Amino acid sequence: MAEIVAGFGVPHTPIFPSVVKRKGPDCEEAILYREVGQHLESVNADALVLISNDHFNTFFFDNFPLFAIGVASQTTGPNDGTAMPAYSPPVHESLGEALRAGLITRHFDMAVTQEFSLDHSFMVPWHFLNAELQVPIVPVFVHGFSNPLPPADRAWSLGETIAEIVDTLPGNERIAVMASGSFSLEIGGPLADPGERAGTPDKEWAAHIQRRIENCEIDELIEDATNERMQRAGNAAGELLNWLVMLGAIGNREPISFKPQVNHGHAFGIWRWD
Repeated sequence: MAEIVAGFGVPHTPIFPSVVKRKGPDCEEAILYREVGQHLESVNADALVLISNDHFNTFFFDNFPLFAIGVASQTTGPNDGTAMPAYSPPVHESLGEALRAGLITRHFDMAVTQEFSLDHSFMVPWHFLNAELQVPIVPVFVHGFSNPLPPADRAWSLGETIAEIVDTLPGNERIAVMASGSFSLEIGGPLADPGERAGTPDKEWAAHIQRRIENCEIDELIEDATNERMQRAGNAAGELLNWLVMLGAIGNREPISFKPQVNHGHAFGIWRWD
């Protein structure tokens, strides 16, 4: 049967491609992404379930599902003008359709998009980690911006259910799961750094979440991550839900590597057990 073989968590900060281009391969961001990329390569995955959120580029308020899955043979991005190369990532269409059907059967009202492009939340991880490997992706969209956000326990359950479905699939495909996002982040709002478009308004919260994840305190993390508390950490702090989906998919495991960037309010994490 198919199996989940690894989990990863990374940021998708849109300036990082240009930062690494300017600073070179020995800068902190390049080193952190490179470590994750080496593990993604070594697990020899046949597919990568990539869990993130859209920044009003693929979806908008007139049609913004809480959870959605991309089912196609290929996509493109970035669709938001992020300073990075344009890509056409392959999509694992059959796995995406199997996950969608299985989730609906198990009482998740998953929306589907079949003609879509992706913004930096998916494409920055692709750029650093998968542009050369070309592991086909299954994009899973989690609504993380406007109230009400999905409950934290529902995000965890989504990940658990994805793992349950993978365990029923025929064949021997190896599937990795990756989340991208921040724990404290304000974009274009009043909590951003003075004179800046974005910032990390609640570094204490970000450090708290980083400790919860690193110490595998999942029940406590779910209890802490209320809608109201995440919103106080910035209008994009709901990206924590992306991580909760990934953590639900890999089970209650401690990371083999977890490296926070506290000032940025995010982290780089690697979970492997093979």
